[in-house]
Amino acid sequence: MQNFAEPLFGKGRVLKKESLEALRDFPGRLAGLFYSDWQDGILYGFDISYLHGAKDAAGGKIEVSEGAVWYQGQVVLTKTQNIAFRAYEQQITVCLRLYPVVSTEDFSVRPLELRLKNGEPGNGEMELGRFRLSEGARLRKDYKDLRDCRTAYNTLDITQVPYAGAEGVTVSPVLLRMFARMVLAHRNAMELDVQFALLCLNQPPVSRECLLRYISRRMDEPYRELTHSEIYERLVHIAEAGNHGMQHTKRREGPAVF
Repeated sequence: MQNFAEPLFGKGRVLKKESLEALRDFPGRLAGLFYSDWQDGILYGFDISYLHGAKDAAGGKIEVSEGAVWYQGQVVLTKTQNIAFRAYEQQITVCLRLYPVVSTEDFSVRPLELRLKNGEPGNGEMELGRFRLSEGARLRKDYKDLRDCRTAYNTLDITQVPYAGAEGVTVSPVLLRMFARMVLAHRNAMELDVQFALLCLNQPPVSRECLLRYISRRMDEPYRELTHSEIYERLVHIAEAGNHGMQHTKRREGPAVF
């Protein structure tokens, strides 16, 4: 026999240690159950903006909004942070670096750092977006279509961001919603595309296996592992080909994934 006890706090009642422990343990246990088979990645948040500095200031700031990640069996929350920025005309990657947990008498603490780097994410780092910004320009996020998510300058590129997902990291729900709307705008879209598009709108995030199996069938390719870039390029191809009656493309050979 088991009992599920939910603490009650009423006027005149003594605050008990067991009640506080129940409050402490509940969210962590619930998150652990929900995400138990998910791979580490972004859950929510981390919107990136560029804030222009004052006229006499050298550079501006990159603002990264609060967010949540699933990392090593733990939901980690971050606060909004501004990072000084002067690296114009360079390829910049916004990264979240997570360090090992350290314990004090009162807390289990996971140090973390939001940073800008000229290069790819390293070990213990998650990419939040990348861009190449011209001085005086704005960092654009109002994408016209899926292809517009990756341009050479002044556009926040989120195509490489690793989102947490069941049994593997997946791509940004923003990209998948954009893909879905492009497909559904085509009156003669294939039934397979329509079904997948509705899934993208209704059930973010879409699992990596679901993405790979859809692409495999849609492109008439062997089912195999793909990078984020390869997934993005294929989604762009499918979305743009919708009104041209494309059924299949040339078969691409590759190692099968079982």
